[in-house]
Amino acid sequence: MATRTLNEILKKLTAEQVRAANLLFENDILPPKQRRTFEQIADELGIEVRTLYNWRKLDAMLDYKVAMTDTYTKEHRARIMNAVIRESELGNASMTKLFMQNQGMLIDRVEYEDKSEKVDESAVAAKLASFRAKHK
Repeated sequence: MATRTLNEILKKLTAEQVRAANLLFENDILPPKQRRTFEQIADELGIEVRTLYNWRKLDAMLDYKVAMTDTYTKEHRARIMNAVIRESELGNASMTKLFMQNQGMLIDRVEYEDKSEKVDESAVAAKLASFRAKHK
């Protein structure tokens, strides 16, 4: 999925699809017990539920939801980081790790060791030449 500006994304969606994306996003951030079903959202939009399922698979719809999520998290970043710091100060090791990762102070490293057998290219070439000679 290519990175597009919000204006580019909006050009690919109808007003009805933007409204649907907003309702789906709002639904996603609600507590689970308060969320509406796709049928309820489709009814509110005046569309078939199958249409809503199809729309949510569109690249532009997905890009729009990502843009809305970015905006939402930016708006709440200070509050969230304060909660992380508060939990870290109370001794929550996972919050300390999260804070350090966020600040670039802790980087997860993955080491890869190639344990595959090394191939002797000259032996393979000789075997291939032998095979070709037999099958001429």
